Amino acid sequence: MSAATDMLELVVASVTSLTPAIKAFVLRSANGEPLPPFAPGAHLGVQVMQANGHAGQRAYSLARPHGAADCYEIAVLHEPQGAGGSAWMHDVREGAVLTSHAPRNDFALHRGDVAPLLVAGGIGITPLLCMARALAAEGQAFEFVYATRSEEATAYLHEVRALGGTMVHDGGDPSRGIDLRALLAAPAAGRHLHVCGPRGLVQAVVDTARELGWPGDHVHFELFAGALEQTGDKAFEVRTLRSGRTLTVRPEQSLLDVLIAAGLDPLYDCRQGDCGVCAVDVAEGVPDHRDHNLSPREKAGGKTLCTCVSRAKTPVLVLDI
Repeated sequence: MSAATDMLELVVASVTSLTPAIKAFVLRSANGEPLPPFAPGAHLGVQVMQANGHAGQRAYSLARPHGAADCYEIAVLHEPQGAGGSAWMHDVREGAVLTSHAPRNDFALHRGDVAPLLVAGGIGITPLLCMARALAAEGQAFEFVYATRSEEATAYLHEVRALGGTMVHDGGDPSRGIDLRALLAAPAAGRHLHVCGPRGLVQAVVDTARELGWPGDHVHFELFAGALEQTGDKAFEVRTLRSGRTLTVRPEQSLLDVLIAAGLDPLYDCRQGDCGVCAVDVAEGVPDHRDHNLSPREKAGGKTLCTCVSRAKTPVLVLDI
């Protein structure tokens, strides 16, 4: 790590194309020092360059448990409609040096008394593959289901099959995807559910689990686009003091994603409401706090909100950004 920080210098040991749109990167310490250990579900906060020329940070889950090889493995989906970070990563070559925060875990594996259930969608496979690999190495039982559009679009296909995972290819039609009611029909005491992937899949899994009686503290999820939608969510308007912009946040969007799409280059990290990196000052309006970072006093004061998960209780929010 660099002095007085948790930043790592990582050299790219190899780059492998897993699918036409997904590349895997194996990273080693650039200075030969041992890499910090981590538990399954952790991610790296990698520094990237965005299309607007500004530096940014992207969270990439670690796909292989920490072990004797002393390396990190991540996989990156190229998102043409994104801010450019994934395109920049896809241009990275072997031998390049990346800067990253040390591993952080906002999506820990919960083993419980019954074999855990792991559900992955698309690039959401990475943290769940890490969990499955760790459980298999420990000789622990688990159930593993992985949904993608097609076999050709499936990263780590052979690895998941070797671990006994069930593959579901829906061709882009969610109605042909995982039968969630059948999969989640029998919640058992001590059994934990973990799901990661696109917002639609995660929302459907969490909603179905709640409906079928899974305890809330046994349902764990990670997604890549803000908070899950809640019943009654409405569109609201955001006005930005510094840039003078007026933006609309629709019910299915996160405030953070709207700010990114508008080119405002907001700070963020976890996208789960845990870290507080994305917190901004509120000049007018009443926030609908959904984070786990701000204190009860801060939330009651209504002068700060976390853009990755929070919304508005009033039709308009004015933010000091």
